[in-house]
Amino acid sequence: MFQKFYNIFNYTSIAVVVVFLVLILAKLVSPKTYVVLLVITLVIFLARIGLRIYLHSYLKKNREGE
Repeated sequence: MFQKFYNIFNYTSIAVVVVFLVLILAKLVSPKTYVVLLVITLVIFLARIGLRIYLHSYLKKNREGE
């Protein structure tokens, strides 16, 4: 179940970052909001790394129990 949540979060976060990139490249947002979008993107990136590490350790722990 956690694997399914991780996959959904992973692909959704990639889609959000792509939307931010399109907004910036099309200049649909003001330059002042670039920093806000960058911070949100960094938070998403760090969350993806944290979840990947947690998922890896979770799956490794469950495989040892078998």
